[in-house]
Amino acid sequence: MTRYRILSLTALIIASGASLAAEKPQTPPSTDQTAPSAASSPHQRESTSVGAPETPAAQNTEPAAASSPHQREATESGRAGKSVTPQSFASQAAVIGKAEIELGQIALKNTQNENVRKYAQRMVKDHSAADKKLKAIASKENLQLPQALDPEHESLKMKLQGMTGEQFDREYAKAMAKGHDKAVALFQAASQQPQMSGELKQFAASTLPTLEQHKEMAHSLHGQQ
Repeated sequence: MTRYRILSLTALIIASGASLAAEKPQTPPSTDQTAPSAASSPHQRESTSVGAPETPAAQNTEPAAASSPHQREATESGRAGKSVTPQSFASQAAVIGKAEIELGQIALKNTQNENVRKYAQRMVKDHSAADKKLKAIASKENLQLPQALDPEHESLKMKLQGMTGEQFDREYAKAMAKGHDKAVALFQAASQQPQMSGELKQFAASTLPTLEQHKEMAHSLHGQQ
């Protein structure tokens, strides 16, 4: 009987232990999926890259440059004119006037075109009158006027001297159109320049309408060649 009780007690203890083990809660495996795994293949990485927004390219906000030589030349002439001083204006005006007179005299010898001849006569007459006025003002205000052409106009003079006929007419008209574009821009700036003396400003303003007529005539003459 005693042995039977011992066996029964042992069996009861074993049964109780098994029951406690069965009731102990087990920790479930982690199911946290908040941290996405890195792309594990080239295809996955490429898909991720494609989905990312691209940074837009910086836009060029600078103004477009002038698209033609004539526009660039007009712009450069306008910039140069805004900073003109009494001495620089007088010097440039003197060179322009002298060039128009000398080139006009060459045209009277080398052309056979009546329209070119009339234009050249007008250049000699008008620029001779303007040159006389400028010299009087320069003498009063102690401004030094150049006695010779600058290299640019001297080169043009030598070039035209070697031409005749239609070739001369074409190149002379082209030079007159280009030269008067610059002259008009210069005289416009001088007529509006606060630091310009009263007489120089008046000279620029009163000569400007004549130069604008020359410019219009030159472009018309150039278009005929």
